[in-house]
Amino acid sequence: MHAQEYNPLLKKYADSLRYCKIETLKYQYNDSFKILLKTILDEDNAFDYNLDSIKNTISVLESLDKKVKCITWVMTNTREEFTNFGVVVYRKKASAETKVFWLRDYIVNKTDSIYEDFPADNWPGALYYQMYQFKWKKKEAYCVVGFNGKSSFMNRKIIDVLWFDKEDELHIGAPVFYQSETDYTPRYRMFFDHADQTTMVLRFEPVKKLITFSNLVPSNPQMLGQRQYYIPDGRIDYFELTKKGKWIKREGLTEFEMIGQ
Repeated sequence: MHAQEYNPLLKKYADSLRYCKIETLKYQYNDSFKILLKTILDEDNAFDYNLDSIKNTISVLESLDKKVKCITWVMTNTREEFTNFGVVVYRKKASAETKVFWLRDYIVNKTDSIYEDFPADNWPGALYYQMYQFKWKKKEAYCVVGFNGKSSFMNRKIIDVLWFDKEDELHIGAPVFYQSETDYTPRYRMFFDHADQTTMVLRFEPVKKLITFSNLVPSNPQMLGQRQYYIPDGRIDYFELTKKGKWIKREGLTEFEMIGQ
């Protein structure tokens, strides 16, 4: 069977992940979806397979240079716990062999997790909804923004970076995020934890080469440091991309009107 002929079944599994109400069945559909997706991605020319049929429930992002495809999805249970799943598909050029990296949603929440890059087995899991390609140290890097439903009390949005070394191995995270012009300790990724009942802006503005995001503050001063009580205060801050591939934080966006979220 040609891989494209799997699409109706792949769509059935993907849709069931979102709409099925029976938790045990949901796990089965998730396993079936992964197995079928692996079958497709193991075939020749896997990068070129059309996955449009699953885009209503599964995030499928492709880089402008047609070298990276990122597929991510989320499974939730009755306890409102989120598990993220993902796979990165990469080819150095159109004629090169496709490499497939299955991502494992596992990261120890510690301070230095924002100061190192990780392999596919240590993925700061998220449902990626935008990808932006940029130059960093004379190589292509792929900045992604995503959502992680941390708990029933707190959500997380994340900015991360995907890049590939000389051996074509995947790295997640890069030292490109600076808190100011004079910051000499760049972060490899950015986490934005906030109250579950609020919605924060986090998105690329590709024309301006910006990442805009809501400034988050505690809902009252007594909640300082307790991120499950942080909410947007209405101010929009942003990271601006420099010619050297650095994302520099600026406060208070005034350069152009925000449109939507």
